[in-house]
Amino acid sequence: MRYQDLTKEINQGNFHPVYLFTGPEQYIAAMMEKRLVEKAVPESLVQLNVMSFSEKETDVGSVVAICRQLPMMSDHRVVILREETGILQNTDAAEELLSYIQKPEPSTVLLIYNSKPDKRKKVYKQLVKHAAVVEYNKLTQMELEKWIARRLKLGGKRTTRGVVDRFIGDTLYLQNEDQNMERVDNELGKLMDYVGDAEAITLNDLEATLPKSIDENIFRMVDFAMGGDMGEALMMLENFYLSGESPFGVFGLLLSQLRTMLQVRILTDSRSTQATIAKQVGRPPFVVKKMQGTARRFPQERLMGIMAAAAQLDVQMKTGVVEPELGVELFVLRLGE
Repeated sequence: MRYQDLTKEINQGNFHPVYLFTGPEQYIAAMMEKRLVEKAVPESLVQLNVMSFSEKETDVGSVVAICRQLPMMSDHRVVILREETGILQNTDAAEELLSYIQKPEPSTVLLIYNSKPDKRKKVYKQLVKHAAVVEYNKLTQMELEKWIARRLKLGGKRTTRGVVDRFIGDTLYLQNEDQNMERVDNELGKLMDYVGDAEAITLNDLEATLPKSIDENIFRMVDFAMGGDMGEALMMLENFYLSGESPFGVFGLLLSQLRTMLQVRILTDSRSTQATIAKQVGRPPFVVKKMQGTARRFPQERLMGIMAAAAQLDVQMKTGVVEPELGVELFVLRLGE
């Protein structure tokens, strides 16, 4: 089950006696927990009917005993078993919990967290059989766009498709597995706070609030260097080092940008659409558009030559023939030749 399906069920007042919340987007899971509690238990009765367990020493017998209790002046009782308890990883405790899950109390809603369940184990297979499993996977681009649109509407804000695309690209949510919806939502909140009473959010507002990722700054450095603005390019390189980036780290990101740029150039020359190129290289359309602008100034052969030189420099730096900081600086200078 997706969280959207759970939302519909909760809004209709339909609750399963047992839920298993899995997946990396635990920020969304926490939001759904809050919504479930609000719908299942009157606010004035939360302290009497909502119990959360998070301690490592949690006794599974106590959890089951509370689950067996009837709610007080409410239709439902909610019991939350957090991942930190480790109960699902303890064979004996898991068995005791499973005995309850197979015959749960109808008036109790037991919510179990396990972000990365071992799907080979008996406990997971039994949970799938007897519980409603809600998977909080990373959002797709379409789901992310809908999330942003809903947040903007609730906040009384509006913006353009271009700004939304740029916002999504700058967060690196779709490219980086480590980025999650908590960060995306926080950055969106900052943006909405920044514009204050204004309804419209512009590209200038976005650029003023969203911190530039190192990935984007590497692209800017490449763009400066290949455009002949060596002063800006070398200043950015120096700033990378001052902020704690290593020469090899910068060089690796530099190669990634150039490799993607070569792919963009090849696909552009083959008359692929911007949308197709974006899908192929795994970058947002607005990033592809910027890369096309830079890549058009250089033939494929030139970009391939740069990549060959990079491979040679990589070996020289790793074997100590060339000092890493000097090597990266010379390579950046070469981009402007």
